Amino acid sequence: MERNQQENFGHDQSKGSLFGEPIFVYTSEQAAEDGILFDVTALNPEWKKGPFNYVTVNLLNCGYMNKEGQINIPNLLDLFNQAQQIVKKGLDGLEVSDSFFSGSIELPNGNQQEIFIGENETGKLTIMLPEDN
Repeated sequence: MERNQQENFGHDQSKGSLFGEPIFVYTSEQAAEDGILFDVTALNPEWKKGPFNYVTVNLLNCGYMNKEGQINIPNLLDLFNQAQQIVKKGLDGLEVSDSFFSGSIELPNGNQQEIFIGENETGKLTIMLPEDN
């Protein structure tokens, strides 16, 4: 991971010194290839500038994707806005940034849903359901 990515959220992500070298690494890109994650930056290259780059397919199936597998962009943008508020609230008053956030959002059907937001190996954030963690 590049240094600027490690500093993106204010802390060093290297785990080698604490846990030793990893035996196996499953990347977000591999998870996207396996259909577990969806790379939202593929929808709009401008979104690469934003904080989120992956959403779990399980979460997308909660009203952000239709039966044909097409993403509902307005609903996805609403998810981004709600997730951004969770991150902002989580960072308020912190001197050192965190890499994990949780909070409740309103799904497109009006139901409340707990979500997790975690930093991935790219230095960006993945939005997921708790069971996807």
